Amino acid sequence: MTLDIRTLTFNLLLFALVFAVGMYFVQRSQPGVRGLRWWAAANAVGGIGFMLLSLRGLIPDFISIVIANCLLLAALFCFHEGIARFRRLPNRMPWLGSLLVTILALLLFRYTYILPSIATRIVIMALLTAIPAVMAARLLVLDVPPRLRSSYWFTASAFIQFAVVSLARAAYTLMVPPADLMSAGPTHAVYFLSIFFLLVVATFGSVWMTTVHLGMELEHQARTDPLTGAMNRLALTESVVRDLSRARRNDRPLSLLMFDLDHFKHLNDRFGHQRGDAALMAVAAATRQELRLSDMLARYGGEEFVVILPDTDKANARDTAERLRRRIEALKIDRGDGSVLTASYGVAAFPADGADLDSLIARADAALYAAKAAGRNQVMAAEMPA
Repeated sequence: MTLDIRTLTFNLLLFALVFAVGMYFVQRSQPGVRGLRWWAAANAVGGIGFMLLSLRGLIPDFISIVIANCLLLAALFCFHEGIARFRRLPNRMPWLGSLLVTILALLLFRYTYILPSIATRIVIMALLTAIPAVMAARLLVLDVPPRLRSSYWFTASAFIQFAVVSLARAAYTLMVPPADLMSAGPTHAVYFLSIFFLLVVATFGSVWMTTVHLGMELEHQARTDPLTGAMNRLALTESVVRDLSRARRNDRPLSLLMFDLDHFKHLNDRFGHQRGDAALMAVAAATRQELRLSDMLARYGGEEFVVILPDTDKANARDTAERLRRRIEALKIDRGDGSVLTASYGVAAFPADGADLDSLIARADAALYAAKAAGRNQVMAAEMPA
C-alpha cells in the first residue's frame, strides 16, 4: 500500500488546526501557565503550512514551496519558544528562528526558480528543521525535576525522533533524489508520518506537562503562607516529622528556633495592617537569605515564625538565631513608637529538649517568652530538663 503524501499533508492540516484550537482553550482556562499560547501558535502556523503544502501544483510554487516550508520551520521554533517560556528559561538566541526562516526562504527561492532542484530543497528543509527539534528536546531533558521527568521526556521523544527522521531523510535524498515531492517514495512518507507523531505527542505532552505543573502549584499553595512565602503549619508538621526521622536514624542533631516580632502591634496600630504585612514579608525575606538550602522557615501564626535547622546542635543554632536577630534589627523597620522592629528568639534542640515537634515547640516557646521577659530583642535557649 502506497501512502499518498498529499493526503498525509491534508490530514496533518486537520490535526494541527484541531490541536491549535484545543491548546487555545487550554490557554484561556489557564492564563497563568506560560508557553501555552506559543504551542497553540505552533499548531496553527504548522497547519497553515500543511494546507499550502497539500496544494502543491494547484497554487503558485512560491506559496506552496517557499511560504509553506517557511511556516513549517517557524512552527517548530514556536514549539521551542513555548517550551522555554513554560520552563521559565531564557531564550539565549531569540533571533535564530527569524534568521533560519529567512535563510530557508532565500535558499528555497534559489532552488525553485534559479537552480530548480527538489532534492536540494528537501535536504535543506530536513537539515534546518532538525535544528529547532534538537533545541526543543534539549530544553526538555536538562535539569528536569524528578516529578516532571516523565512528562518532559515523553514530549522530548517526539522532537528527538523527528530530528532523527529528518536527518535520515536528508541522507536518503542525497542517495536517491526524487523527481517530485508528491510521489517521493516511502521514505518521504515516513517523514510526514513522523511529523504527525510529533504533533500528537508534543500536544498531548504539553497538556501532560501543564497538568503536572498545575498539580505541583496547587500543592505548593496548600503548603505555603500566601503573605510571606514561608511554609505554613501543615508543611512544617510534615517536614519536621521527616527531618526528625532522618536525624534519629542517622544519629544527627536538629534544632528549632521560634521567634516573635517585638511589639508588632505598635506597628499595626500606628501604620495600619498594610505596613504590618510589608514588615512581615521583609522579615521573612531577610531570614531566608541567612538560612541554608536545607533549613526551613515557617510562619507559625501572626508575627510568630519557626525555623528548622537540620544537622545543627544547640550552640550553633543559638549562633544562627543571634545572626538572624541582628539581621532583622538591621532592617530598621519603624515600629511606630520611636524604635525599630526587633525579634526575640527561643532555641530548642533534638534530642535534648524533645523527641517530637510538639515538645520542641513547647521548649522553644518557653525560651522565647523568657527572652521577652528579659527585655526582648535577644536569644534564649531552652534549659535542660531537670
